[in-house]
Amino acid sequence: MPSTIHAYAQRGPRESLQAIELPHPGAPVGHDVEIEVAHCSVCHSDVHLLDGDWGEVARPLVPGHEVVGRVVARGPDAALAVGALVGVGWQCGACGACPACTSGREHLCTGGKRRTCVGRQGGFATRIQVDARFAFELPPGLDPATAAPLLCAGLTVFSPMERLGVKAGVRVGVVGVGGLGHLAVRFASALGAEVIAFDPDLNKRALATSLGARELVDARGALPRDAVDLLLVTTHVSLDWDAWMKVLDLEGTLCLIGVPSEALRVGVDPLLDEQKKITGSVIGSPATMRRMLSFAAEHAIAPITERMPLARANEAVASVREGRARMRIILDV
Repeated sequence: MPSTIHAYAQRGPRESLQAIELPHPGAPVGHDVEIEVAHCSVCHSDVHLLDGDWGEVARPLVPGHEVVGRVVARGPDAALAVGALVGVGWQCGACGACPACTSGREHLCTGGKRRTCVGRQGGFATRIQVDARFAFELPPGLDPATAAPLLCAGLTVFSPMERLGVKAGVRVGVVGVGGLGHLAVRFASALGAEVIAFDPDLNKRALATSLGARELVDARGALPRDAVDLLLVTTHVSLDWDAWMKVLDLEGTLCLIGVPSEALRVGVDPLLDEQKKITGSVIGSPATMRRMLSFAAEHAIAPITERMPLARANEAVASVREGRARMRIILDV
């Protein structure tokens, strides 16, 4: 077991990441496992943390929460075997005792949810330690070199589709064909839904249709009315919410899976007269994660990725921050 862990860390908001050596925490205990990181992708949530958008966090901050690697050590209560190929997402532990945890909704834990790179070292590093109950063996059909974005982005889009009943005959709109949105189109299409993609970049039309969308609509132009049953908003840009509520058919649902930059302001008429709903979704439970990974393997759903070595972490973060990433950037560790 090494005495130190090599990582890239940030010491202050919006500062550059620096290569550092962290002391090794020691052998994993209880349900924990140690994972030798092979790949870690860059999520926009990492950028929010690095830029201080979500308040102050413990620093030095080692970001990264879409991780693929192999178990190299295990605590006595961990169910995973040494050598297992696993993935880790945003959540790496829960209290196990609150109403959410005892009802299979551990991602909504209110008694001590642990996040992979908040208050602890994340995946921009050679090794991480997490609760084995939040490390998931990858099905054989998934390519470990490109699977990392599924652990957060994939779960984030699949979870609300499962909860809200996406299937054949359901019309799904996806706002934003980016890191989250391109996977949302793929999953919704594979579930049998009729998919309309919305994006201001009409150069993405061929991409959207290749992913399974029926069409790409200009998100800044005239929006169709009564067009979808479920609208998944993957962008963090603040929108004209009244206009987007009109895209929903009667009793349709608008679901936030991106984090809007401003509070929502929406009129009450669509909620009352048309019984439309607004909800949100955050990651998903361990059981949902396993179903998502199996579904992705079965239907050959993979993210569109760029690859860079960990040493180019600053370049990768800048590319995501500035919207230049081609869907997802994976750092090879």
